[in-house]
Amino acid sequence: MTAASAQMQRRAVSEHASPVEDLRINIGCGIAVAEGWWNVDNSPTILLSRLKVGKRLLGVPDWPSNVHRRNVLNGLPFADGTVSCIYSSHTFEHFTFEQSLSLAKECWRVLQPGGVLRIAVPDLELMIRDYQRDPDPLASHKFVERLELLHNWRDALHPGNHHSQMFDGRSLVELLRQAGFPVAKKCSFAESRIPDILSVELESRRRESLYVEGEK
Repeated sequence: MTAASAQMQRRAVSEHASPVEDLRINIGCGIAVAEGWWNVDNSPTILLSRLKVGKRLLGVPDWPSNVHRRNVLNGLPFADGTVSCIYSSHTFEHFTFEQSLSLAKECWRVLQPGGVLRIAVPDLELMIRDYQRDPDPLASHKFVERLELLHNWRDALHPGNHHSQMFDGRSLVELLRQAGFPVAKKCSFAESRIPDILSVELESRRRESLYVEGEK
């Protein structure tokens, strides 16, 4: 899809969106959905999970009914300035930098003035520190495996199976800056301008995650 056609598709989607009071988006939610959020994921197993035979024979996850299946790289179905906050955990690393930048710009478009985009990703700096402290002679190979950058046939079934890039604090802040966010900073777990952040931010991801928050 060209940049022009993608822009046209986003406009068409947003023109048909209805305004929702206090709209909050959870991008790449997985099965850990948050109540009161518009939860979205692009896993092909979502559709299979809604077929009894799919769950029984294929052993797919039991996706909650309030998960919307959508490829967010094709745009968010909301009009300009209608969203109060957007949260995304361990999703942006599965896109290329160019795709991530396009999505961050789309988040900027739909956010209200003062709206917040909060992104959590695997922390590359943490992984490097762990590697440097590892006395194992094969620590280098363990480090490369941990990055999960090697794509294979499984990605056809589950596009988020492997990573396409890794972030540290500087690069993730720079991503938001390039997307148009004048204020972006690294945060700690649960340190956020988003009310009730713990309704969507998982304690189980705390040890491995980098958190950056941008304000429109």
